[in-house]
Amino acid sequence: MGKNYGNAFFSPESKQYPASVMPVWIEVNKRKIAGGTFDISGAKKGDIYPAGLPVRLDKMGGTVTILPTFTVVGAVTSEGTTLVLKPQTNVIPASGMIVGKMTSAGVCAKAVALGAATPLTGDDAGKYQFTITANSLGALADNDILVIATVAGSNKAAVLPNGLSWRQIEVDSDNATLGTVSVVTEGAILADRIPQMPDFYKEALSNIDFQYEL
Repeated sequence: MGKNYGNAFFSPESKQYPASVMPVWIEVNKRKIAGGTFDISGAKKGDIYPAGLPVRLDKMGGTVTILPTFTVVGAVTSEGTTLVLKPQTNVIPASGMIVGKMTSAGVCAKAVALGAATPLTGDDAGKYQFTITANSLGALADNDILVIATVAGSNKAAVLPNGLSWRQIEVDSDNATLGTVSVVTEGAILADRIPQMPDFYKEALSNIDFQYEL
């Protein structure tokens, strides 16, 4: 099981945070009455799912889908066949995932199912390379954000979040299969301290105020 622990401001002055833990929530005004569980099969003890992840809860006490986002490493022309992605969460891009760049609210102009990933090494460790069909994603700029789409093809719906994860979740066993998530639907968060996400995600979460430190 993944265990939750606090990650919010307005703690007592005596509260001490480890250097690796950064508070991200300024205030939490409303959460789903009941959160849900998500699949963490394959995660290792000590793996972290940070607070502020975009998530979708299907029903109270139901299943939570973490919506991973990936940044594009290096520009890709419409004729390009090599795609390198850097995950913004610890959800690794994998074969069968359908990804695309959102070009309007809820829509990916082009979406493609990923093939086998090649993990990069050395200075590029933590990045994953894929071979794609030319023009299957159109032209992409360095640092573009890709999201999960429902199906591959043109003008396909993206999966939109209906909340953000409240607390950081730490996997406490190599054999854990489920994590629990409490979902925030209204509040204020420091956007610089959470994984990058497209503006369309933020628009879908209109009751959460994304504030920036700079």
